[in-house]
Amino acid sequence: MFSGRIISATGYSIVMPFLAIYLNGELDVGMGAVGLLFLGMALTGALGQIVGGELSDRVGRRPMLWLPMGLRGLVFLSLFIAMALSGNIWLTSGLILCSSFLGTLFEPASNAMIADIVEPGRRMEGYSILRVGQNAGWTLGPIISGMMLTVLPFHWLFVVAGLSNIAAGAVVFLMIAEPQRSVQGDRFRVSDLLRLGRNSLFIVLCLASIPLFIVLGQLTSTFAVFSSQDLQVDVATVGWLYALNGIMVVFLQMPMARYIARFRMPYVLAAGAMMYAAGYLVMGWASGIWFLVAAIVITSLGENTVSPSAMNMVADLSPEKERGRYMGAYGIFSTFGWSMGPAVGGVLYDLFHLDPVVLWGCIAAIAMIGALGFVYLGRLAAGSHDRAPGPSARKAG
Repeated sequence: MFSGRIISATGYSIVMPFLAIYLNGELDVGMGAVGLLFLGMALTGALGQIVGGELSDRVGRRPMLWLPMGLRGLVFLSLFIAMALSGNIWLTSGLILCSSFLGTLFEPASNAMIADIVEPGRRMEGYSILRVGQNAGWTLGPIISGMMLTVLPFHWLFVVAGLSNIAAGAVVFLMIAEPQRSVQGDRFRVSDLLRLGRNSLFIVLCLASIPLFIVLGQLTSTFAVFSSQDLQVDVATVGWLYALNGIMVVFLQMPMARYIARFRMPYVLAAGAMMYAAGYLVMGWASGIWFLVAAIVITSLGENTVSPSAMNMVADLSPEKERGRYMGAYGIFSTFGWSMGPAVGGVLYDLFHLDPVVLWGCIAAIAMIGALGFVYLGRLAAGSHDRAPGPSARKAG
């Protein structure tokens, strides 16, 4: 799974950080419209999350890993052909929405499989290992695309993205076995999803995550456009900034995960949200590359804090037979927030890009709303489902 994550993330990050720049700069699509496209990605991604979660509980984890990856690779290759022949924004948008659906289809299966095969005392490390693979790819992707864009048009990036996803699907198909676990045997009913609402801790976790992921979504949209157009930073340098984010995850994620596992998860999430607020607030006074570096460093520390902690808490809150469903349901909220981020950021950018302090102050305020939600979650939780098992449990495991 680690190897597959590296390959697929490389392909994804070759394209996605520069998609907003391409649509706005080359196709002359307004940032508000770009934000609406990303909002559409949220809706298709939410559908993919819930479908992927339900199918992973019934069909199995393995098929829901390799098949969506391979199909997504074919969609990326189709995007290359569509952009090369016509550049039609409607066809391009339709294929992007299709790739979003397939990209979220395998996420619940991936996260549920970690809960299946890793003992509870080490799940934080398990999710961190996947994040290291994800961000190793995230480090390579922007570097590759930054170099490719100096000699090739943007649509050629989709060739590499497509082949990478097909290769990742092949790795999963050939090397991963289906884990032994309890299987959902009953037919799917809409009431099964509604039953999740009875888990109040899970619902509060999901709701508090929406503003957090809105802020996370700024990295591949508002941050890129503000850096390149307002601060006049070239695209290759923006790629290196994304690479810095990936490098920090690769080298710091595991030691940070072992450290934060001793604290209650809601307060860890609140601390991570506040790091995001601080990092983006720096952008309000940015006047050069070193301000961007500082913002990336601070927000990357926040990312290392919140990402494995959130998945670890979802795993602890979910029954064994419904892990895919819980992962998919949480994925709806996280995907919606992440994809809604460019829509929110795009509107704020169109309104306030001439006053960066107001622009990034608004984004930091959204992060603080998430932090307050996690603090409230910490007060609701009794402590039995919001703390990773301690050193003794990990040793026993």
